Amino acid sequence: MVGAFCVLPGFLVGVLALQISRDLGVSVVGAASGVTAFFAAGALGAGVLGRLSQRIGALTAMRGASLASGTCLLGIAAFASSLPVLFALLALAGLANSAAQPAINLFMAEEVPRERQGLGFGLKQSAIPAAILLSGLALPGLALPFGWRAAVAACGIGALAVGATAGRRRTSEPVQASARDAGPRPSAALVLLAVGGGLASFGPNALGAYIVASAVDVGVAEGAAGILVAVGSGLSLAARVALGARADRRSDFGLTTVALLLAAGSAGFLLMATHAVGPFLVGALFAFTVGWAWPGLYNLAVVERNRGTPAAATGVSQTGIYLGAAAGPLTSGSCQPSWAIRPPGPPSP
Repeated sequence: MVGAFCVLPGFLVGVLALQISRDLGVSVVGAASGVTAFFAAGALGAGVLGRLSQRIGALTAMRGASLASGTCLLGIAAFASSLPVLFALLALAGLANSAAQPAINLFMAEEVPRERQGLGFGLKQSAIPAAILLSGLALPGLALPFGWRAAVAACGIGALAVGATAGRRRTSEPVQASARDAGPRPSAALVLLAVGGGLASFGPNALGAYIVASAVDVGVAEGAAGILVAVGSGLSLAARVALGARADRRSDFGLTTVALLLAAGSAGFLLMATHAVGPFLVGALFAFTVGWAWPGLYNLAVVERNRGTPAAATGVSQTGIYLGAAAGPLTSGSCQPSWAIRPPGPPSP
């Protein structure tokens, strides 16, 4: 839950971009660029905050990140009256997320038996599709009847609740912060993995940012587009868990499966480019399920190669992922239809 609510702001703004753009009088691309602000800030902070999480301990970092994320969401709901304010709050939320993800990886490495860590990381990385699923359900359930600010506020309250209750129990004695090693400087192999993670996250994060706007453009109703997001995220969640369990059974902690998933997932994006409703829907579900099923296996591989300092190491790898996550929506925004570049009018009845 910590992972889901900390990454939620970045995807929530993408799903609600149509409503945000109408309220603020900006283009859909302008509103959805908040996803870039979120992940760009995460890229700047991931390395340092990963090392900090390694030193202060997983639970302390997880609690602080959840509370910060919830505060930022409530701030967005109450005070985001312009893009600069929205982007600033999203950037702060991105920093909170960049502390949370390495901290959760550290917790997994310390608390989950090694022979079950494939499943554990699959569940942990289900936080992203869970966040997108929540965003997708928030669109028809809260945003359409009550407005996007109500949806963001509800998510903020959820994040605060998770932060207040996180880590009440743990299975082992905590390691004193003074005894922790923040880890050595990143190796060339780790930097290469970070570059690969950045390239891998380019397309999927653009998918999360523009899936609703693109679905509406091909003829899908806005509420139905939110359901599409929820279904695709649910399938992605199931795929990550299943692949993690498979990795445990086969003791497969390498990157071969990651490469195969990325290659196969590209077919989904090609189908979405046909601009026809049927292929678009099939392609979106395939891109979610296959093209975005790799992060659990990727993080497991990074941790397996850096058992001594998992938080610091995944802080480096997350830097690459966040750079790709920021660049994907930013670059894809220039490919949006002309109506998305202009401030949209009121929703059709």
